Amino acid sequence: MKNIIFVLSIFILFSCGETTKKTPEKTQENSKETSVLIVNYELNEMTLEDHAKLGSEVVGNFAPGKIDGLIGKTFIGNVEKGIFGGVYYFASSSSLDAYLDSELWKGIVAHPNLVNFKTDTYGIAPLSVISNGVPML
Repeated sequence: MKNIIFVLSIFILFSCGETTKKTPEKTQENSKETSVLIVNYELNEMTLEDHAKLGSEVVGNFAPGKIDGLIGKTFIGNVEKGIFGGVYYFASSSSLDAYLDSELWKGIVAHPNLVNFKTDTYGIAPLSVISNGVPML
C-alpha cells in the first residue's frame, strides 16, 4: 500500500510541475483545418425524377479540381421528409468560405425549385484514437 501511495505522490508531483500549453491563437494557419458543409433544402414544384435529373446535370461541377479546396461531395436525401442536400468536405475553412461566396453556390441557392436552404459548417478534428476511435496499428 505504501508503494502505491508513493508512486501516486510522485505522479501528482510531476503532473503539477508541467507547464500548461497555450491555446493557439486563430491564425491563417488554423484556417487550414478540414471543414464540412452540410446543406439541406426542400423541393418546390419539382418531382423526384426532375430533382435526380438536375443532380446528374450538375454533378460535374463538383468533380476533383473544379472547386478550389473541395475534397468531395455526397448528395443526401430523405424522401419521406422531402429534405435533400449535400455534404461537402473542404481542405480548409477558407476554401469553404470561398465556395459559399462563389457564383456556383449563389446559383444553387437561387434555383426556384430548391427552397428553405439550411447550411451548417463544422471543423473536423484530426484523425486520432481519441477523436475517431481509430485503433492503433
